[in-house]
Amino acid sequence: MNNTPKVLYLSTEVFPFAKTGGLADVSSFLPKSLREQGYDVRIMMPKFRGIEEKYGHELKFIQSYSIQFAGKKVTYSLERIDYNGNIIYFIDNPFYFNRERIYDYDDEMERFVFFCKAALESLPMLSFTPDILHCNDWLTGFIPFFLRTQYGQLEFYKGMKSLFTIHALLYQGVFNKKLTTEILNVDWDFFVEQGLDYYDQVNCMKVGIMLADVVSTVSPSYAKEISKISPMNIEPLTETLHKRRRNLHGILNGIDLDENNPAADKRLFANFDAQHMEGKAENKKRLQEAFGLPVRSDVPIVAIISRLEITKGLYLIEKSYHELLKEDLQFIVIGDGIPYYDYLFKHIKESFPDKMYYSTYSDDIAYKTYAASDIFLMPSYTEACGISQLIGMRYGTVPIIRETGGLRDTVQQYDESTGEGTGFTFKYASQWVMLDTIRKAIELYHKKDIWNKLVNRVMTQSVGWEDSTKEYIKLYESMATVRI
Repeated sequence: MNNTPKVLYLSTEVFPFAKTGGLADVSSFLPKSLREQGYDVRIMMPKFRGIEEKYGHELKFIQSYSIQFAGKKVTYSLERIDYNGNIIYFIDNPFYFNRERIYDYDDEMERFVFFCKAALESLPMLSFTPDILHCNDWLTGFIPFFLRTQYGQLEFYKGMKSLFTIHALLYQGVFNKKLTTEILNVDWDFFVEQGLDYYDQVNCMKVGIMLADVVSTVSPSYAKEISKISPMNIEPLTETLHKRRRNLHGILNGIDLDENNPAADKRLFANFDAQHMEGKAENKKRLQEAFGLPVRSDVPIVAIISRLEITKGLYLIEKSYHELLKEDLQFIVIGDGIPYYDYLFKHIKESFPDKMYYSTYSDDIAYKTYAASDIFLMPSYTEACGISQLIGMRYGTVPIIRETGGLRDTVQQYDESTGEGTGFTFKYASQWVMLDTIRKAIELYHKKDIWNKLVNRVMTQSVGWEDSTKEYIKLYESMATVRI
């Protein structure tokens, strides 16, 4: 590992310690894959509630430390765990992080700017000097700020580079300027002069984008979409991203093939692989029984496993479910999110009890559904990469996706005449176009020989981290050797 760049991967979510979405999976399995390739990549995250209870016996105390922050002295501890091939450091401050939820508090900016500052202050304690600080989403946006404006001038930090990865542009961390100046003890004129202001507020995502040495996001198509100036692109950060486009890279996410393995997954009713598919049929039968749906092998199960929010294209379901459920299919939705969608899917379930099932998310239910379903529906309005379609493919579930972001990069339209392609795609965010695509998939489902070949093709696609890891290695090495 001595001749390769050392990387500290900073994230607020890392599986299994804290998770609300796909960021946690990426933050665990990308570093693991890089370490397997001989790179010294370590992780740092806040120590949230529940970590001590579950993993305290494995944690190693490193040091306690006090810093001046937000006009007061703040003490925190640094701890370490070696887990599942990774080395993870925890910033432990009970006031900021030992709370019922991970997010959504009035002092959100203060909590995560503290994490950024404490992370940088902790580096000399680690006996590990990273060459690159890999930051993820707005919650780590102030690491490039502190590195560029304060720490970079100190001997220990000289030469360190920062990479800022955008996973979800929907969440940007926008706060008022008074709060910003109080927390940072920096005059607002500084933000204006540096172009870091955002409509007379601060945007933590913009700060990370502007001040990181290199910016990345989680698919090539999404990188192009978010940095393209167009009358159709109404994202306020597009201009900022357009300015950084020469240093904006799109690298697809993958999934961990050991964690997502239908041949060994203990959550399933029965195990299976691409050569032995009997178990998938058993999963379907058992899930239908568990969900109170008619046990029928001759109808396709169409599933959505998703956060329930507007960007996931669920308004297309809202507009079309009466037409959708006229088809001879069973429809399953698993997810958490906006209360309105919870109400909507409960209503659909009550109206169509023999054709629809809805449940809030749990890993156990989700993976049973991945394994049992025939078709995985992902009609997202926008999607940086998407992991669910990759998991679905791994479990032999044929995807239907809208052509956006990483969905476009990971699913290719099936062509019956050539047998090529890995699913079904539609371009326009229209319920009629979506319904037409679903009907085409159902039609193919009933051509069993052709469908089984497609399922086999889907299951044997490369959806792991191998290819993406190579791309990150190229990026890290270019950052370490090129003056940016």
